[in-house]
Amino acid sequence: MDLMMHPTPGISAFPSDSNLSLWTATIDGPTSTPYESLVLKLTFDFPANYPYAPPVVLFKTPIYHPNVDFSGRICLDILKDKWSAVYNVGTVLISLQSLLGEPN
Repeated sequence: MDLMMHPTPGISAFPSDSNLSLWTATIDGPTSTPYESLVLKLTFDFPANYPYAPPVVLFKTPIYHPNVDFSGRICLDILKDKWSAVYNVGTVLISLQSLLGEPN
């Protein structure tokens, strides 16, 4: 909710009108990358035990990236075994924006 109250340039996220556990998000492609000038759409699906378990985050905009598979699934440690309850939608989106510029 903090992201909606205090917007961060280049990222946005909003819950679905019909299901508060499903969110739509966007990130601006980082400058000096092949994704520059693109606005990439993602979805967040929050489990019942969030924030103690990570959301399922998928790219909905088709993207060619070594850390994203053909279905939009993302290989990022903080969305898996390195998840912490201190992370939120904003930190995940900023991490994804960084990942686009620096694949691992």
